[in-house]
Amino acid sequence: MESQKNYLAQKKRKKKSAVKVVWIILALGVIFIVIIAKFALSGDNDVSTLFSGMPSSNEVYNIAKQFVLPTLKGNGASFSEDGYEYGKKADSVFIIRSIVDTKTSDGDPLKTNFEITLKYKGGAVADESSWELLNLTEN
Repeated sequence: MESQKNYLAQKKRKKKSAVKVVWIILALGVIFIVIIAKFALSGDNDVSTLFSGMPSSNEVYNIAKQFVLPTLKGNGASFSEDGYEYGKKADSVFIIRSIVDTKTSDGDPLKTNFEITLKYKGGAVADESSWELLNLTEN
């Protein structure tokens, strides 16, 4: 009779630990699904931004070019790929300084210096709607 009580007590303890393991597995599954959903809904294929959340200097420069391009006076814009300055202020504010070469309607080369200040609002880094233009100066 005593061995039967010990057996039933052991069985009860094992059942409790098995239920705990099931809950842990379910919690990990939910966390995994949330991470996958965030990645899928962000539209961003760069896994590094999934966890860091902040864009790199190259990503900021690429989005800055998208904001500067419609404001240029010349045609055939050619942005300097390694000749830009990058700065980050607090609260997801970024500053880019660079030069863009264009041609006037007469075909003469035109060099434009620009400084752009952008605020990252979150979301897909490559999407313009994830950014707010704070300032743009060209000379």
